[in-house]
Amino acid sequence: MVRRLAWIFAVTGVLVFAALTAMLFSTQTQVRIPAIAALVTFAAVVLSYLGGVEGGLALQDQTGTEHTRAIAFALSSLPALAAWGVLWLPSPHWQLAAALGLFVAVWAADLWLARQGLVPSWFVDMRTAVTAVVAVTLGVALYRL
Repeated sequence: MVRRLAWIFAVTGVLVFAALTAMLFSTQTQVRIPAIAALVTFAAVVLSYLGGVEGGLALQDQTGTEHTRAIAFALSSLPALAAWGVLWLPSPHWQLAAALGLFVAVWAADLWLARQGLVPSWFVDMRTAVTAVVAVTLGVALYRL
């Protein structure tokens, strides 16, 4: 049940990224500008959520070692802080490029967490697929700016 819900939420998130990116193909300024703002904001919210997931996984006593859980818990605050920083960058180009880089970095952190025994393999598989699509979507959005 949890796996199915995780996939439903992940696919829903991908659809939001795709819809907002598709709006960037509009020639109407009143569509493009809100779409850019929504895309940057949604990316920041999702990155913050992913950090929370990592923190929750690090809190489980039955996985990993105390040392790896402590590192993972400390690192779990970085996606939210970095995502907040993205919102302060001077232009949408910088914001989308930074968000793209952060999605890849958080995915790499999830891979490390999986090697430490903190993340189940199905979650890494899902994150790999979703991160690939989100990265391409953000790349297309960046190109369309």
